[in-house]
Amino acid sequence: MRILEQFIKGKSPDESLCEDKIFINENFIVVADGVTSKDDTLFNGEAGGRAAARLVCEAVAEFKNDVDAYTATEIMTKKVRGLCGENENGGSVAASVIIYSKYRNEIWSIGDCQCIINGELFDHGKEIDRIVSDMRSLVLEIARCEGATDEELSQNDVGRAFILPVIKKQRLFANGEGRFSYGVINGEKVHKKDIEIHSVKSGDEVVLASDGYPELCTTLKESEEKLEKELKNNPLCDGDYRSTKGLNKNNLSFDDRAYVRFIV
Repeated sequence: MRILEQFIKGKSPDESLCEDKIFINENFIVVADGVTSKDDTLFNGEAGGRAAARLVCEAVAEFKNDVDAYTATEIMTKKVRGLCGENENGGSVAASVIIYSKYRNEIWSIGDCQCIINGELFDHGKEIDRIVSDMRSLVLEIARCEGATDEELSQNDVGRAFILPVIKKQRLFANGEGRFSYGVINGEKVHKKDIEIHSVKSGDEVVLASDGYPELCTTLKESEEKLEKELKNNPLCDGDYRSTKGLNKNNLSFDDRAYVRFIV
């Protein structure tokens, strides 16, 4: 495998708060996206999402080169459970992850990280995120109809406030069985149905990324340009691209982002 580009940037000017991580060794390429905490709980001084992403990368560093996707998921889960056993998790210590295995020639995805394989996008988005993002957009549009300006809504995101109770309960669907269930590394058993596997072959061009890019592209430059355009034209993230949160005035983007492009 040959790395062509890699990049990581936190949404906050303080990079120590970034909850995305990249890990690369001779056998694996990993993008881990820590789930943003919905409260101020810290785990040994770290936010839950940052701790989960770190633990995922530490687990991958210990993988045998021939590990399969399901065993790998169990190992990562156990690693995160080790921290949760000492603290009350409450859904805060969790991460999405996407991994390339050189030995298996496979991409493994648990959660909503994205990938592009030879130009084809797999965004692995969650249905529940799409629903609450649409609801937030609706509430913001109602506020506009009642006279609120975008400047006022950026200061007081009534759409985010409206969906926050649902977001806080979203963890009830993590690694579940029902319609709104989704896979995530949070110390609980991940069902096989929530581990997506894509086969690749020698010479394929692959991009692995977190969901911090509204439109993931085949080069970092184009992905960054699309993001910059979105932040300029749709800072509330409630237009054609919809998210559960918009651009905070103190931040550089609406979410952390990580990007790796390579040749298999």
